[in-house]
Amino acid sequence: MGTLVASVAGLGLAVAFTSPTSVVTVIVLLSMPSGRRRAIAFLGGWLIAIAAIGAIMVFVLQGQDFASRTSTPSRAASALEVLLGSLLLIWAVIAFRRRAPSSGGQSTPKWLARIQETHWLIAAAVGAIMLSYGLSLAAASEILKANVSHFDAGVALVVFAATSMITVAAPIVAVVVAPDRAEQRLATWKAWLLGNSRAVALVVLMIVAVVLIVRGASDLIG
Repeated sequence: MGTLVASVAGLGLAVAFTSPTSVVTVIVLLSMPSGRRRAIAFLGGWLIAIAAIGAIMVFVLQGQDFASRTSTPSRAASALEVLLGSLLLIWAVIAFRRRAPSSGGQSTPKWLARIQETHWLIAAAVGAIMLSYGLSLAAASEILKANVSHFDAGVALVVFAATSMITVAAPIVAVVVAPDRAEQRLATWKAWLLGNSRAVALVVLMIVAVVLIVRGASDLIG
């Protein structure tokens, strides 16, 4: 169980630190009317998406033979990791090569401004959409291959969810804990994220993708 928790926590942190756009989205939501409600709704949508993946994993897929590396479900899960890792790696490399050089003056994406004109529940839908599904499915695959009980699988999923939203929840925590200093702090975070984080996130994603490919291939070959 300890190895599983470490694996899903690592994947959760990978989600957290490869989601700069999600963090910027939360910061922008906080600057809008009913900002806290919109930001919390975004986070709620994020968690609902993870819960949906977990429900499918626990109530539909769990119980199949993932314990043996030679079983069809286990090999399918390993193949899924290789596929997800390959897709993430290809996308990250292409995005890294095509990224615009940082000029320090990037503006907020125009589509974010449109959220202000919509119902706050739209923020929840945006949160669900912006979850990194590739890494989330990889975490689900790790849980399934561990062949643990429903309770342990739920604990692992909670660990993944908690670690995945560390960076996304940080702006909300900043506003709640120190509202008088939050505006300047969030503006600083937003400027840095818009100017510098994309390249870092893509490099981290490449590393995670390679790890997924290696682990999945190792299970398939072994």
